[in-house]
Amino acid sequence: MQLQHRPWQLRRARPRVTDPIVIVGSGFAGTILARALHATGKPVLLVERGMHPRFALGESSTPLASISLERLAATYGLPDLLALSAYGRWNRALPEVRHGLKRGFTFYGHRRDRPFVNGEHNEARLVVAASPDDEIADSHWMRADVDHYLVQQAVAEGVPFRDHCRIDHAETGANGWRLSATHAGEQVSIDASFVVDAAGGASFLPTEGPTPNPSPIRSGLVFGHFTSVGPFLESARADTYSDAPYPEERAAVHHLLEEGWMYVLSFDDGGVSAGFVIDHEHADAGRLLDAEPESAWAELLSRYPSIGRQFERAVPLRPIASIRTIQRHRGPAAGETWARLPNAFHFMSPMFSTGIAWSLVAVERLARILGGDSSAQPWALEEYRRLLDTEARYLDELIAPAYLQRKSFETFSAWTSTYFAAASYSEVWQRLCDPPGDAEWSSLGFLGSCDPALRTAARRAGRLLRREVGHGTPDPLPEGIERMIAGLLRARNLGEFGDPRRGRVYPIDLGLLEDRASLLGLEPDQIRQRLSRLRGPL
Repeated sequence: MQLQHRPWQLRRARPRVTDPIVIVGSGFAGTILARALHATGKPVLLVERGMHPRFALGESSTPLASISLERLAATYGLPDLLALSAYGRWNRALPEVRHGLKRGFTFYGHRRDRPFVNGEHNEARLVVAASPDDEIADSHWMRADVDHYLVQQAVAEGVPFRDHCRIDHAETGANGWRLSATHAGEQVSIDASFVVDAAGGASFLPTEGPTPNPSPIRSGLVFGHFTSVGPFLESARADTYSDAPYPEERAAVHHLLEEGWMYVLSFDDGGVSAGFVIDHEHADAGRLLDAEPESAWAELLSRYPSIGRQFERAVPLRPIASIRTIQRHRGPAAGETWARLPNAFHFMSPMFSTGIAWSLVAVERLARILGGDSSAQPWALEEYRRLLDTEARYLDELIAPAYLQRKSFETFSAWTSTYFAAASYSEVWQRLCDPPGDAEWSSLGFLGSCDPALRTAARRAGRLLRREVGHGTPDPLPEGIERMIAGLLRARNLGEFGDPRRGRVYPIDLGLLEDRASLLGLEPDQIRQRLSRLRGPL
């Protein structure tokens, strides 16, 4: 059937089995979902309002993202996803796709108008390793390259793709979806059996009823890509820290500030992605976020001398930009014939780099739902909706206190133990154990959101923090706040996060993992036998 010589426009009164699943948005998540569904034989159409390559935020990966990529690669026969899952594999298989080494999470606490100062007890420094070496480390993703590469792969595999295609209106009824769009300046219509919203901040699906943003914080962003950025520790005139378990600037670097915090991500080609996340509650937030981005950027650098020296010779690779509010929530996450991927459903903060991994887990779920038995689809979509709602609230519970306590590095470090305990337990559990019963790993709740022990520990730690500290910084601070939170996490704390003996430096400790084998339901000798699994597929 030809309609204006555009076979991807399906103008029918009644949809047929050949009506495609339409995925709107060709970022990494939407494109990987399209490729997975195409591999199962499902008709699919991928549409993009812009064109590739194009800039995108969300650049820092994590071990949970690597695990999800490995599963997708194996399930759908997409070996390039395996290459993207580890820094060493990426270097060998896809060196032309720009990326950067990420060995962990590094945090520095700053005082306004003062040089960075840290002492022997790491009063203003926290480092958490995510991998034991570069080979299996995570990567920062140059999204312009990664998204473009994935779309090229999709097209090469036969996935229908249309760029410059903006969805103007969407209607659903008993016979499926009718999408009104503008493609290359022409008005077109697309019929679909199912619609996936993968458009992130440009989400096109209408919401059902009022959807107030439930996030307990609100923040904006001033950001850019740069070259000629110096090493922070040299700019801070700090001594080299011999106890670092990795080169601490080859990580997701976080600078905690009075106004909010700053991220710095380094790429192998010498480029740097950096941004100031500005708390709306700060007195200067409105003025900074409404100002010209270049002016706001310069003013913020001037307030923190050590960061200012690091960026004093920096050259923007693209115009510095700003976003007034980065939080969003559009509910619900799914209906009978549609679904949203996480970045189109809920976003709170890039603080712990959760975005890529959460999106990939959702891709796993939707690929299984839409590529499988259609009779189970209504129940499965309801479960998808419920899981994303639970996970969004759980992520808010983990991230919000980090913002609220950033002015006290002690309480901030104490709180981060909840996130890192949850993340490390989830990662090791999926590497070394088998999923319970007939469950799929992706159905068990992202980052431990459906683990009663982790949920209970996080909520109790939150109540403890509110009771002992509140939203301010009492003087003096309650003694042993880190130890108290670590105690609440003991059933899931594989890395001794929050233990003062660690001195806020957390390497990958395989001996400790053996000692805490019982937390995983394993014996120490079982841990030793399975250690090779931690490195993922060879």
